[in-house]
Amino acid sequence: MELKELALCPREEFEQELNRLCPDSLDMNPGEYDATYNERVRIRSCIMRLRIEALLDGKLTVEQVVEQEHEEGCDENLDLDGIHRGILIRALEKLKEGRDRDEIIDETEDALEFF
Repeated sequence: MELKELALCPREEFEQELNRLCPDSLDMNPGEYDATYNERVRIRSCIMRLRIEALLDGKLTVEQVVEQEHEEGCDENLDLDGIHRGILIRALEKLKEGRDRDEIIDETEDALEFF
């Protein structure tokens, strides 16, 4: 499955495919584990950018992206989903204002990575 297609998948399906592509196992030697971990991080970063692009293209909604980027076990006092939702809504507002698409994507990606 291509990364663009994977970016549109629900979170569970994405996680299954990521585990298929890069099995996360402690049974690997340290070098293999580090390489696999780095590849998983690279794929997640690419997918986040592709999800932002899909949002701006109207292929995903804000709620779909929030659900896809949701992390279990986060601090209950910090509403990360709400913060992510606000960042994504602002990205759509910037697009409506006519701002540069690549700039919006870069700024949104940076903001989401911060949290």
